[in-house]
Amino acid sequence: MPRRKLTLDPRFETPPNTRILNMEDMGGLVRLRRRELGMTQADVSRLTGFSMRLVGEIERGKEHVSADKLLRLLDVLNMTMTVHVEGK
Repeated sequence: MPRRKLTLDPRFETPPNTRILNMEDMGGLVRLRRRELGMTQADVSRLTGFSMRLVGEIERGKEHVSADKLLRLLDVLNMTMTVHVEGK
């Protein structure tokens, strides 16, 4: 399945190239995207295989999640993540 570039609904203020500095920021963007797609946490839970509790904790930025789980969640929401390494 080819990855699509994230284009957010203009009703939302978060631009597609948002800089994420912590899990709280990531969770907020995940929640925003889920709502934009008209999905419930139960929908995301079913599509990822995660518990609804885990989905909620990720959205609230309270859960440290492994990279493979985060990537699975982003894939379900048709999102991509780019990592930039700054400095040395």
